[in-house]
Amino acid sequence: MIATRHLCVGLLTILVLAGANGQTPQPTTLPAGSATIADMKGDVQIHSPQGESVNAQRGTALAAESKIDTAKGSVLLNLEDGSQVLVKSNSHVVLKAPTQGKGYWLELLMGKINAKVQKRLGNAPSFRMGTPTAVITVRGTRFAVEVDKKERTQVEVFEGLVEVAGFFHGAPVMVRPGFSTGVEHNHAPEPPHGLENRENENRWNPAGPPGGHGEE
Repeated sequence: MIATRHLCVGLLTILVLAGANGQTPQPTTLPAGSATIADMKGDVQIHSPQGESVNAQRGTALAAESKIDTAKGSVLLNLEDGSQVLVKSNSHVVLKAPTQGKGYWLELLMGKINAKVQKRLGNAPSFRMGTPTAVITVRGTRFAVEVDKKERTQVEVFEGLVEVAGFFHGAPVMVRPGFSTGVEHNHAPEPPHGLENRENENRWNPAGPPGGHGEE
């Protein structure tokens, strides 16, 4: 009886050790700067950091430095920190690792995004993103950023506070809900002014039906 009990314990120990040597599931936490495609529609092209075309679909994980180009399409991203970003049509976005370089989560080089940023608590680093003419910093908010063909940046805030800074001139401005600012090359941000069309505030509902991105 004692020998049988010892045999069972020995077999259990072997099984546990075998599981520890590569048989257990790997953690599913995304690396910093990664994103997952929550939804997409229309013509969207995505390239990996190595320049290879990605067969994008819902659930596809994208690494930092992935490039996203939307023509007549759009893509909804779930970022690693729980934030959501809707990349609208005719846009060019590059995902970034916030632990490296300038601390950006993404760069918008052309087009428009709507963002719902997860609220930061305590000493957690702020969410930062860049454009060719501005740096946008938030700690939890809803806002939109648009970059036109002349690389002018327009920031609209729907919830929370957003800090907008130019690269070389002037102090940053704080933009509160219902206001916007613009930044051009080699200029300080414009003084915030009221949004011309408050309907923008309700154009995107991430909880809506698939494909229902409020695309214009």
